[in-house]
Amino acid sequence: MTRIKLVNVSNHILEKVNLQFKEDEFNIVLGPSGAGKTTLLKVIAGITNYKGHVYFDERCVDNIPPGKRNIGYVPQNLALFNHMTVWDNVAFGLKVRKENEETIRRKVSRVLKLMNIYHLKNHYPLKLSGGEKQRAAIARALAINPEILLLDEPFSNVHISLRIELLSKITSISKENGINVVIATHNIDFIETLHGKVVVLNKGRIIYDGPFKELLLRREILNILPLISLPIDHVEPLANGLCLVKTGKISIVAPWERGVDEAKSVIIPSDKVVISNKPQRVQTNTYLALIKGINIINGWVNMALNIEGMDIKVSTIIS
Repeated sequence: MTRIKLVNVSNHILEKVNLQFKEDEFNIVLGPSGAGKTTLLKVIAGITNYKGHVYFDERCVDNIPPGKRNIGYVPQNLALFNHMTVWDNVAFGLKVRKENEETIRRKVSRVLKLMNIYHLKNHYPLKLSGGEKQRAAIARALAINPEILLLDEPFSNVHISLRIELLSKITSISKENGINVVIATHNIDFIETLHGKVVVLNKGRIIYDGPFKELLLRREILNILPLISLPIDHVEPLANGLCLVKTGKISIVAPWERGVDEAKSVIIPSDKVVISNKPQRVQTNTYLALIKGINIINGWVNMALNIEGMDIKVSTIIS
């Protein structure tokens, strides 16, 4: 795998970023809206201006154009060509590289089958579901046999079962083909399973660089992420690996893995919060809330809620 290193990288968003993504890790970049996650990926890909230096292993790539960096990049908007079929979208990078027809056929067939969308090869993007578009975009990035795969919010448009499937495939592909994977995301619910490294950005600066489990102990960092972190007043163990967490006037049923006395807070990914103006059949973890404010910034919905006298902020991406 190719090791990635950034040295004193700065631009209109990033500020003196020094960072290394090792080749034997799964790399996650977290941060609030506007923190610089997408910009960081674009710097690695070479598609935005920056000062400082980017190295792949010991090779400085500052003067190497994007098409020569051998990177597969899947942007948040997927950037599929609507006038091209799935086949032609996936083949596009190979044609730019002037691969012969037989090589293109073989490589495109392989990744389409790998992503389970070979049967959609003659379909156009506008006819695809969100998950199918996601698969097509990832297939296009993989078709060129990249050294590095950059994924910007790769699971924002897919349901949990497909997210698990895609993550499993990407993990397998990374190990089998020696691809260094960097994922920028607002989701934390799948991170712990990756056994990799987490980088947290805020206002263009790195404020955390380390394992996921240690991140959960840093309240000052959790407070700036799109998470709901509530202090625990009392915990009562329940059956089947669950517990009842009391925080203020709210009682939450939550998974439980560690000793009762160790927990200081309950953490909820805010994109898991469902807000509805209709009565809900499920009463567990369901509460009446007063919406105190709503604003939309850069594709994110930010809401200020009050539940039983407790103020809670919820931020989620528009998908």
